[in-house]
Amino acid sequence: MASALLTGLARLAAGLAGLGLAHLIALRLLQGVDRRDSALTERFILDRLEATALGLAGLGVVLWAWSALPLDGLADRLVEGLVQLLVVVLVVRLLNRILLKLLTVAIARVGDATAVEGLMALAPMLRFILWVLGLLVFLQNQGVRLTAVVGALAGAGLGIGFALQGPAKDVINYLTILFDRPFEIGQLIRFDDVWGRVSRVGLRSTQLRSLDGERVVINNADLLGKTLRNYSDVKERRVLQRFTLHSSTRAEDAASVAGLVREAVRSVEGGRFDRSHLIELTERGLVFEICYYLPGADPLASLDAQERVNLHLLERMAGAELRFAEPPQAPGA
Repeated sequence: MASALLTGLARLAAGLAGLGLAHLIALRLLQGVDRRDSALTERFILDRLEATALGLAGLGVVLWAWSALPLDGLADRLVEGLVQLLVVVLVVRLLNRILLKLLTVAIARVGDATAVEGLMALAPMLRFILWVLGLLVFLQNQGVRLTAVVGALAGAGLGIGFALQGPAKDVINYLTILFDRPFEIGQLIRFDDVWGRVSRVGLRSTQLRSLDGERVVINNADLLGKTLRNYSDVKERRVLQRFTLHSSTRAEDAASVAGLVREAVRSVEGGRFDRSHLIELTERGLVFEICYYLPGADPLASLDAQERVNLHLLERMAGAELRFAEPPQAPGA
């Protein structure tokens, strides 16, 4: 027994010495890789592979040293099972880290900060799936019949599925926003009567910063269930408005309105005149409908430009002695 113990210790010492030597050789071979930036993908993967390889080799040395001891039966099975469990842990940790690193780098190269944030939110789910797969592999190596395990998981999954219907819908809605990309952080959107810029996209809700400065939180399910207007890629905004001139307006003066509107629209840089028509004759006066386009997607800038057009038009109409119709009198006034 003493000689076997000495043999086991000698094997352990020799194995650890060999691992140390192999580690030094690996460091020499990897000198060509830039070590100054630990965030480099290649350096990250090589470091994790190196650490995992050393861990697996260390477990192999332990098994080699243990085999020198004259033990069998339950002790051997316990040690082998423990070593196999540690191997699964090392391999699953390696796969988790490398997979998430590669996905993060791939999404970051696209330049989508929202997608990176979404990946970080889904990281626990990805890790859980890999740990479950690793556990099943370990149980299979231990002789456990996976049909019974899978059946138990399926039965439990039904109950869990009913309990997690709400969170599952939240995840699906979040993934829809993440991959379909109806909007991005910082873009101006309109939902119902809310105008605002997207400030954050979460697992259950999306936050907007309204034009009034308020923070508006909208459930993702509601956001995807209704019409959403995204103004981020609008090149120009269409303005359609009506006004009524006094019924005493002469025909030749009414005919000059189109020229006044065209001149007012062109006073704004990038403004594009579309049309101006006398569309209706009423007892109150002559109803005109005008249409023009203003550049840019910012609604506040467009309102400023529309105001300049209206002021310019008001000035020109006053110069041409064109009067607006009087507002209707309230009953009994």
